[in-house]
Amino acid sequence: MLNCKQCKASFEVTDQNRKFYEMVSPEFNGKKYLISDPTLCLDCRAQRRLAYRNERSLYHRKSDMSGKQIVTMYPPEAPYKVFAKEEWWGDMWDPRNFGREFDFSRSFFDQFAELMKEVPLPPLVVGDGENADYTNYTMSCRNSYLIDSSDYDEDCYYGSYLFKCQDCIDCLFVSDSTHLYECIDCKGCANSQFLQNCYNCSDCLFCYNLRNCQDCIGCVNLRGKKNCLFNEQLTKEEFAKKKKELKLAASNLKFIRDKFLSVKKKYPHKFTEIEDCINSTGDHLIRCKNCHNCFDLVEAEDCTNVSLGLKPKDCMDCAGVPNSEICYETVASPEDYAMRFCAVTWPRSDFLYYCLFCRMSKNCFGCVSTLKNEYCILNRQYIKEEYEKFVPQIIEHMKKTGEWGEFFPINLSPFAYNETVAQDYFPMEKEDVIKGGWKWHEENQAKSYKGPVYEVPDKIEDVADDITKQILICEATGKPYKMIPQELKFYREHGIPVPRQCPDERHRARMNLRNPRKLYDRKCDKCGAVIRTTYSPDRPEKVYCEKCYLEEVY
Repeated sequence: MLNCKQCKASFEVTDQNRKFYEMVSPEFNGKKYLISDPTLCLDCRAQRRLAYRNERSLYHRKSDMSGKQIVTMYPPEAPYKVFAKEEWWGDMWDPRNFGREFDFSRSFFDQFAELMKEVPLPPLVVGDGENADYTNYTMSCRNSYLIDSSDYDEDCYYGSYLFKCQDCIDCLFVSDSTHLYECIDCKGCANSQFLQNCYNCSDCLFCYNLRNCQDCIGCVNLRGKKNCLFNEQLTKEEFAKKKKELKLAASNLKFIRDKFLSVKKKYPHKFTEIEDCINSTGDHLIRCKNCHNCFDLVEAEDCTNVSLGLKPKDCMDCAGVPNSEICYETVASPEDYAMRFCAVTWPRSDFLYYCLFCRMSKNCFGCVSTLKNEYCILNRQYIKEEYEKFVPQIIEHMKKTGEWGEFFPINLSPFAYNETVAQDYFPMEKEDVIKGGWKWHEENQAKSYKGPVYEVPDKIEDVADDITKQILICEATGKPYKMIPQELKFYREHGIPVPRQCPDERHRARMNLRNPRKLYDRKCDKCGAVIRTTYSPDRPEKVYCEKCYLEEVY
């Protein structure tokens, strides 16, 4: 057992882990440069990686090339050069012009931090889109606003991890769905609100773990049902009458939610959301094979400690690596091969070490924002023979400084801790972040709204058009927020009251409804079998193993 140098917790490194470290260790001139055992525990390693992924914190600032106003991940005061998207991808500059020689009298991370402040950075991590300027980590999205980590969506607002969705607001991990509001981990659903873990359901409200259901309210664990109210079967006429009586309004949403939660407590929860997987542990896994301690993966194979991705293979300690292979300690590197200690790289990059924001590059070490480059060190161009000579020397130097085999430290991240996904999964208070030597972004209090408080009507029918011109105040945090016209139109069409919390608080509440990315040993509450689950032993829910759960539900 080893002790984490950050939180001091003990953790294990298995022989299988060490075989992987040996496999991914680089080889130059016939010699392997072994990656040593990690010095941080699982959670601290994941926290460190996620501190390099800012999905939701957006700002206005000016391009350092043209001076044009842009939307970006960095606040105006951040000490980085940022170009507009078309400028950063254009051919009017060469990232190699910022190259520098490696200084063996200094640490690698110090030199990399200096380089990162000189080389222009991308404003956002986006692909092609239309009318989706205020989105990040998105591709092929249209007419969308404040969504992130989402692809192929249209008319979606305030959501994360959406895939092929249309007209969805305030949703999280939702795919192939339309007209949803405040739904989490749903697929193939339509015209519904406040669903979680539901598949192929329509016209439902406040439901959990339903499959192929229609016209249900406050129901749990149903399969192929229709016209059910709090798990009670009604006739079509009875259901229509009850539904009318429960017409949505801010004043009675709490009643419906509380009644639903009381029903939810009566029914067992499946120990983990794993479907059609072989020899795998984790949560929200679909058709995975030989994956352990993994989360939110589809068709992954031979992965360990990996989260968020489609078809990653042979990866360990990674987050956001769809269609990538043989990657280690990497975050946000889609369709890449053999990446080590990299953050936010673009597809078709191979054999990169300690690189950030590099695009379609190969065989680079310690580079920033390279584009189709090869054999670069700290953005300086070398020939192949020089590269293969100098990189081993740098690795030996990093071994002496204790840097080799470690991901970038959190204090080097271009983002403040509370701007990143790390705050979602490992929330911290400002004082603790500062104490750790990390950055914290403080909102400009001088710009805080100090005007009159707009009273939001209880019913959507009583909301006037001018609400989109008003400043609303979050009931939970006191922060100001606004509503866009498309949002108001959606609420009116679906009879949904105006939310009383700001988008950030709504996102936080949705995240809290998901189980943590952490596995515990616990016993099935029916048969006593030992299970690996995301429900900690001290949680009150009834948790069943898969066999007992299926017997109960089907």
